[in-house]
Amino acid sequence: MSDWHDIGTADDFNEGEALAVIAGGQPVAVFRLGEDLFALRDLCTHGNARLSDGYIEDGCIECPLHQGLFDIRSGAPRCLPVTEAVRSFPVRIVTGRVEVEVSDTKTLPHEAAIQHRDMVVERLERAAADVAIIRLRNSSGAPLDYIAGQYLDILLADGQRRSYSMATPAGADVLELHVRHLPGGLFSDRVFAGLQVGERLQIEGPCGSFFLRDGSQPVILLASGTGFAPIKALLEDAIRSGSTRSMCLYWGGRKQSDLYLDALCRNWAETLPWFRYIPVLSEPEAGGGWPGRSGFVHLAVMQDYPDLSRHQVYACGAPVVVEAARRDFAAGCGLPAAQFFADAFLSKADSVSAGHAGNR
Repeated sequence: MSDWHDIGTADDFNEGEALAVIAGGQPVAVFRLGEDLFALRDLCTHGNARLSDGYIEDGCIECPLHQGLFDIRSGAPRCLPVTEAVRSFPVRIVTGRVEVEVSDTKTLPHEAAIQHRDMVVERLERAAADVAIIRLRNSSGAPLDYIAGQYLDILLADGQRRSYSMATPAGADVLELHVRHLPGGLFSDRVFAGLQVGERLQIEGPCGSFFLRDGSQPVILLASGTGFAPIKALLEDAIRSGSTRSMCLYWGGRKQSDLYLDALCRNWAETLPWFRYIPVLSEPEAGGGWPGRSGFVHLAVMQDYPDLSRHQVYACGAPVVVEAARRDFAAGCGLPAAQFFADAFLSKADSVSAGHAGNR
């Protein structure tokens, strides 16, 4: 049965503005484009941000946190790092009153409430010259409730935050993060210059819609650099649950040290009959004796799987890698667009080059 909720008069909604309302218990952002009104769920599918706080331009709303774009008319993603549509609600005007239909709207697993936790640095390990693995222990309250593949925000001074994927599945008091050093990075400089065991960090999460969907299709996992972190969480969750679903991981880096947990992946490949591992280097060192594949990691997938029409793909890492995989897998291998799931790591440098002050 339809369930329409009155949210005001038509004159309450102005061109170029987003108005936050609650309809049927759901946070909703309402937009006017010309004579038409549109309504989207007022929460970015990628991060902990309200779309009603964003910037409207050319029929899109820009998330204020990571600057991803959503089409106001449909909720479709239009710009990285967002890769999953935000929910759109039907709108109608009855005798001058605006109504939004939110019937049968259920909270999805990745739409759980944002949680705040006080964490303590329990262990700090240098996995490579430019990669640190941080383990954080929850110092109060229940463990963070999340789905393997999601990420959290580390809260910094002056209201700034930096986002990192959890590299372990949920259920434990210890969270694992993989941090690549980006010179000038607000948090990564701190990690590599003097973060100490015992220091406290404030976090919020979970965020993001990158998680393994149900199904029986074989899975291709594609990671570049520290994009391996959420992939590791997906795999460890599958191992813990006793899954036997076919999965193949392609992990790409420029040089061998970029594959900083290569031995772990090789051990999985040796012990799990349903798992394969293909490491790929784009710039192997001359004379280094690299025995594996070389070139762009997504092209290695295409060489091995010319037909992806019956697969699911989960890609995580640099935006250029994720976008190349999305485009080429669909055009060249027949991958259905709905079966490509991704989380692009957008660093501050990436955002600045695009004209924004980024967070990831």
